[in-house]
Amino acid sequence: MEEQEVLSTLKAHVARYQTASSSQSASSSQSAGGKTLIDPGVIEGFSAAVWNSSNAVGHLNPRNPGLLNQAIQACKRVLQRSLSWYTRPLQVFHRNVAQAIEQQGQAIVQQGQAINALQSQLVQLSTCNPASIALDEALEAARLATQEQQSPYVQLFRELSPVVDLGCGRGEFLELLRDAGIESYGVDSDHAACEATRRRRLTILEGDLFHHLRQLPERSLGGIFAARLIEYLSPHMQSEFVSLCSSNLKPGGRIVIETINPDADSPFGRNWRLDPSHLHPIYPETLRSILDSNGFNDSHICILAPHVISLVNTGVSTGHNVGPSGNGRGSDVVSTPDVASAPAYAVFGTRA
Repeated sequence: MEEQEVLSTLKAHVARYQTASSSQSASSSQSAGGKTLIDPGVIEGFSAAVWNSSNAVGHLNPRNPGLLNQAIQACKRVLQRSLSWYTRPLQVFHRNVAQAIEQQGQAIVQQGQAINALQSQLVQLSTCNPASIALDEALEAARLATQEQQSPYVQLFRELSPVVDLGCGRGEFLELLRDAGIESYGVDSDHAACEATRRRRLTILEGDLFHHLRQLPERSLGGIFAARLIEYLSPHMQSEFVSLCSSNLKPGGRIVIETINPDADSPFGRNWRLDPSHLHPIYPETLRSILDSNGFNDSHICILAPHVISLVNTGVSTGHNVGPSGNGRGSDVVSTPDVASAPAYAVFGTRA
């Protein structure tokens, strides 16, 4: 076998392996069925080709019968014996290569079978494990609860585009915006969250939100939403964050920043202090002041209590009727709950 033939065979084998691997990744049913990624017949055929190549070293090519052929063959045999010092090591080399291919092929097949078995077990665990089912149900319940709380914000972004959700997580608010027909996308640095968001066919950019805001053209956004984000930033970064948002919003564009309430009484107040990632919780009046100093008009504080969103002295109708019990009945602006009982709040304003 010539070198080019060996290379071609290897390339074809690798291509078949990659194709089989991709197919199995895309289909869990194939994994559960125990199908191997490597075809043993391919390895056996390649090994046989190497054996044939070994046997061909020093082999005399047949010729047409006759006196001339006999004379030529006699000369070749003399040369064959005289070159045995050269051909014998080649035969040994080819045999060793063939044996190594066979051993490696067997190892690859065994590894492929082990991978298939593990994938089959993973499929069974993901579909039958009660803990996994309970986790999926808990995540879905958390998603629906988050969307129920954030749904009134959607009305604040009507006829504004595009809207960016900074630190969008798994895209709960993006899904609400999409369902409302509002052009939007998200930015988050968490890879797992980005993958979960993409699986729901939502637009998300994976990366640092500060870098994204700095490279955007000025006055290019219609709205900015940031929930449970600003408390992770230092005071200097909080001010820079609002400044960047201001420079990227169109005149009339709106920003909504939701964050934890440091005034909340126990047990929530104690819980946020136990979380070391909450670097600098910010008070409502302070956040509103930062917005006012960065070119936002009509900034307002929204007090969030469980199932209740109250627009405090805003004069802005959300278009989402939220009653004191959070059941969707009542007036557009509800009575103001005690700030100390609210686990979170939001500040929103309009760019001048």
